Parts: sequence; C-alpha cells; structure tokens
Amino acid sequence: MKISLFLALTAFIPSLALADGTGDAHKVKTRFGVADSTTHELTLNGKPVHPRAIGNGFLLVDKVAQTGDADYLLLTSDGGAACPASFSVVKVTTSGATPTAFFGNCEDRHKVEVVEGKSIIVSFPEFRNQYVHVAGTTIVYDMPTGKLTENGRPIASSCQKAICEGL
Repeated sequence: MKISLFLALTAFIPSLALADGTGDAHKVKTRFGVADSTTHELTLNGKPVHPRAIGNGFLLVDKVAQTGDADYLLLTSDGGAACPASFSVVKVTTSGATPTAFFGNCEDRHKVEVVEGKSIIVSFPEFRNQYVHVAGTTIVYDMPTGKLTENGRPIASSCQKAICEGL
C-alpha cells in the first residue's frame, strides 16, 4: 500500500512541474506569459513571435534576466554535428517577444553573465570538429538598444525576412 501510494505520487509530481512550464527545457514562464519552443518555433501564449524564431533540430528556451519592463530569454537551436548550437536573445514585454538573429561559434558549451539592466554576455570556448575550427568568442546583447556585438564589434541583431533561424 505504501509503495503504490509513493509510486502514484511520484508519477504525478513531474506532470505538475510540466503543467506550469517549469522543469521543461522547451517552456518557461515569463511575466508576460509562457514561452514555448516545443514545436521548434518559439511561441508566446500559444502564438508565434514576430519575427519568427525557428530552431533547426530542436529549440530550447531559458529565462536569463529580468528588468522593470522586460524579461529576457536565451534560445538554443540544435544544429547537428557540423554546427551543434546557435543562440538568440529574446526580449519579452507587454507588446510581445522580439528575438535577435542567431549567433555563436557553433559551440554548445557557453557561459551566460548578466550585468543587471545593462547587458547579457554569452561566452563560448573555441569550437573544433572534423569540418571547422573556430576561435572562442564573446557576444554581448545590449539591453537598452537590443544590439549585439561580437568581441566588441557590431554584428547583425535583426533577422532577415522576419524569420530568425538557428543553424
């Protein structure tokens, strides 16, 4: 009796975590609704964001920062063996969610640092596989402007043709 009650309760607990968007690498709660990437495309409250943010093999979402009027997410797109990962920062406000162009050096290992109210810094070690060797790099997302820099130089922040696609 005790074992079956324990099994019934433990089977129920994970469904509680998934129902509110926690414990699922494809869903995260923001103050403005649930961001969901289960279908390889980012949605906010069940509606695709604009510009569209689309992952390659899969798309993961994580909340990394919050300011007075915005929440910030980091998307990870799986790209396979040639380029395992690319990333996008998404600003979520009352008017919706705005992703940046995907960035990175293909390395899936990364470190995120947040300078409160100012920037989100994503650092990558060097990436090497049988196809390519890419030096380590640091991408900075400027919260006030939404602009990206790579190692101090501006890079494309906006997506082409209203679609942000991971590699």
